[in-house]
Amino acid sequence: MNDVLNRLPAEFRPLLNLEHLTGWTLDRQREHNADLSTYEGGRAVFQAVLRSQVVEGDRKWSARWRARKVEKQWNKLVKASRDAGNAAEALRTVYADHVREVAALPAQRARKAEVKAGRRGKVNAFAAKSMHKTAAAMTSRPDGGEEDGSETAGQSPDRPAADRTVRGVNDLFDRKGA
Repeated sequence: MNDVLNRLPAEFRPLLNLEHLTGWTLDRQREHNADLSTYEGGRAVFQAVLRSQVVEGDRKWSARWRARKVEKQWNKLVKASRDAGNAAEALRTVYADHVREVAALPAQRARKAEVKAGRRGKVNAFAAKSMHKTAAAMTSRPDGGEEDGSETAGQSPDRPAADRTVRGVNDLFDRKGA
C-alpha cells in the first residue's frame, strides 16, 4: 500500500482522507455551480439577442433557427457544468460508501468463516454418524445367529451377488455392459 501512496502526486494524497475529500468536493461543487449560473446567464443573453436579429426577408422562425447553432454550444457548457457538480457529489458519497465497506470487511469475513466452520462441523458430524450406522449395519448378524462362511454380512445365498465378495457399494449391484 505504501508503494502505491509513494507513487501518487503529493497534491492528491490528502484526498484519500474522507474528511479532506469532502471539503475538496464541496469546493468543486461550489465552483461548478457558480460556472453553471454564469453559463445559464450567458445563454439567456445570447438567446435573447440572437433570436431578435431579424433580417429583412426572413421567415417566421428564421432568426430562431440561426440562433440554435450558438445556443447548442451554450447548452453543452450548461450541461457539462451541471454534470461536473453532480459528479463531485457522487464522488464524495461513493468514496464514503467504499471506506465504510472496506472497514466492515474483516468483521464480515470473520462471521462468514464462523458460519462456514459451523456448517462444515455439522456436515462432518452427519457423515460420521452415517458411516457409523453403515458400519454397524454391515457388521450386524442375521437374527438366526447362524454363521455361514460363504456369505458376507447382510447378504443371503439366493441373491446373485452371493458368490462374490463385496468390497464396496458398486459390488452389490449386477452391472452388465458397463
